[in-house]
Amino acid sequence: MSNADPKLETSPRLESLLGSLRAHIVRQLILYGFGTIFGAAVLWLGFAFLSDWGLRVPHALRIFHGAILIGVVALFAYRDLIRPWRKIPDRAGLALLLERAHPELQEILISAVQFQATGDRTDRACGDPDLRRRVVAQAEERVGEIAVIDVLDREAPRARFLLGLGGAAGLAALSFLNPLYSKIFFQRLAGADTPWPQRTQLEIELPGLAGAVIEESHEHLHLRVARGTDIPILIRALGVLPEEVTLHFEGGRDRVLSPSGGDFFRTILPSCQETTLFSVTGGDDRDGKPQIEIEVLQPPDVEGLAIVVDPPAYARLDSKLVFDRDVEALAGSRIRIHIQPFPTSAKGVARLLPSDQLIELIEAPFPALPGAADSGVEPAPPAPAGGLFFETIADKSFGYRIELTDDTGLSNPDPGLFRVRVREDRVPEIQVLAPSRTEFEIVRGGAIPLRARVEDDFGIVDMRWSVKPFHPGQETEQITGATFDLIRIDPLAVPSADAKKMELRLHRSLANVRIEVDDLATEAVPLVADQRYVLEISARDNRQPEPGVGYALPIRARVVTPEELLRRMQDRLAQARLEAIRLSDLQGEKRARVEELLDSLEGDETLEAGDSLVLAAALSGQRRVASEAQSLSFDLAAVAEDILYARLDEKAAALLDFYHERTLSQADLRFLVQPWRELAVASAAGNLGAAGFAANLVELVAIALEVSEDYQYQAVQKLNQAERAIEPAAVQTALIEASAIQSRALERLEDLLDKLAEWDNFQNILALTRDIRNRQKALRERTQQFMQEK
Repeated sequence: MSNADPKLETSPRLESLLGSLRAHIVRQLILYGFGTIFGAAVLWLGFAFLSDWGLRVPHALRIFHGAILIGVVALFAYRDLIRPWRKIPDRAGLALLLERAHPELQEILISAVQFQATGDRTDRACGDPDLRRRVVAQAEERVGEIAVIDVLDREAPRARFLLGLGGAAGLAALSFLNPLYSKIFFQRLAGADTPWPQRTQLEIELPGLAGAVIEESHEHLHLRVARGTDIPILIRALGVLPEEVTLHFEGGRDRVLSPSGGDFFRTILPSCQETTLFSVTGGDDRDGKPQIEIEVLQPPDVEGLAIVVDPPAYARLDSKLVFDRDVEALAGSRIRIHIQPFPTSAKGVARLLPSDQLIELIEAPFPALPGAADSGVEPAPPAPAGGLFFETIADKSFGYRIELTDDTGLSNPDPGLFRVRVREDRVPEIQVLAPSRTEFEIVRGGAIPLRARVEDDFGIVDMRWSVKPFHPGQETEQITGATFDLIRIDPLAVPSADAKKMELRLHRSLANVRIEVDDLATEAVPLVADQRYVLEISARDNRQPEPGVGYALPIRARVVTPEELLRRMQDRLAQARLEAIRLSDLQGEKRARVEELLDSLEGDETLEAGDSLVLAAALSGQRRVASEAQSLSFDLAAVAEDILYARLDEKAAALLDFYHERTLSQADLRFLVQPWRELAVASAAGNLGAAGFAANLVELVAIALEVSEDYQYQAVQKLNQAERAIEPAAVQTALIEASAIQSRALERLEDLLDKLAEWDNFQNILALTRDIRNRQKALRERTQQFMQEK
């Protein structure tokens, strides 16, 4: 307050109130003024920063922005701080503010201030001194009722200040977090030409070019690639992602790329054939650095390939040399692969797949092509100079690529994939020829015919058989066993369908042994009914170092009583008799059909020759009869063979030996007719001793074979001639002969049925006799027991 506004000495409480009011006004003025200045400065700095950072404004405009900042600060400092400061009221004005806030005071405060301003003057103009003292005293008393807070609006200045201060604090925090940007902005605002950091930075990558040579610097990237290489280009945008980037090629060509996911831009230069120079720009990255130069060179390549295959010694196969193709080799073969590179100075490695093993290529002469001088053709050219090779042992099939590198460091693009197919040495394959079933019955005193054929691709060392007791889920020890005496069979050549693959020659042998059932009995495993055995056959080949072992399917045998075996045989013969009856009826129907055809030829009807459907139906029906006749023969032969080897007929030992000798050379599963016919002839001639029921079975087999192999074959042949004949007379003649053959077949079938009926009666008598004997034996045992008890 000035000297013109003296202090209120007589009313200290009023003086204190007015001083407090003035202090509040000053404080709110400062808050409001500085809040306005801060807010205006922050807004303008923000605008200036965004315009400069986003638009890169020129130097003059930045100076203008700085001048405006100073002007804004000065303007608001004068308007909202300096000028209001000058207008702060004196004591009378402050008292008037209080009177306006409290009209009930009736201007007592301002009167007290004015009365004290006159001092002790007693002239009429100043009024009664007592009155003035009473007014001052009354004002002093009312001061306690007045609150300064009611006079001023404190919220608006405070809010203005907090708003401005918050803006300033936010700007300071952003400056602290981004000191580089803040420093650059204020330097540029002050007139410096400090550049802004680049918002977009483009990085160029060339992935997938392992075979290329790359020389890289900050401004230049030199790439040497093979001719025809696809060049993938990957551009990564760091910072602000531009909408597009542009590839600028030498010669003025451009290629615009759009984002391909994330921050990446992708493209590819397919099959480069000539040297190319280009640069990349995008966003604010406009310097076009680095420049990429792609130099196209002739790559190294594989001009020739020679593969030498040395099979293992045990296979006794010759080495072979093949050129420029895949090969097949036996497992364990040594493979030497020779490469003729271009240029000849190229080096490299072989990559084996799928193991991804790398083998260094060693210098070695490339093999010469095979000559043809012996055939009168020009000899093969000499082996090319220079070459590389590697070798490996072929344990399993693999592929390989030849990766070459020349003196410049350039690699061959997309090296070809070659393959070595390894054929495993198969274990011996065993086929059991006898017994014909994997489960069969045996009796005491009988024999087991064990015959098998073994095949292997390179050689058989030995073949063994063994017999063990069979207990499901338990391991048992061998009872007996031995090594077969093998009979060599001529190797079977199996040509490969693929000329590139090796020819396979099967080494075959035949093994025979007749096991006596009584030899299977031991103290631990007696030969009793329902005892089970398993027969196992194994063979070893000549594979090295470890031979391959092949196994046949196990054969299970069960011990039964002779009575049970005879019952089973009787059931099988009864079934055969039913089949013979059906076969006889079927043959009669087919003969009747043929006779109907003959009647039609003798009448007025005309039968077309050749492809007549009627003759074709007759031929088809006769073939069905022949098939069923063969099935009947097989069934009877199986019954007879079981009886012979079971030795149920004591008189049939010679029959068994005769039949067994003639089956020793059988090397497949076909049903052989000749041994049975020879056996039947010898038995009928009495050359094999006295005839028993086994000889009767052999006779049944002979009759069945006569029907199936002679008459049925002849009938089918005659009906086939009738179908193919052109002249009606020829058709008629063939049908007459076919009918006659069918009649003879029916006669032999009737003989077979009679023999089967006799056999059935004979078996019934045997069964009754056996039953009487068993009952007599039981009665004798009970009598002996009774006598012992007495």
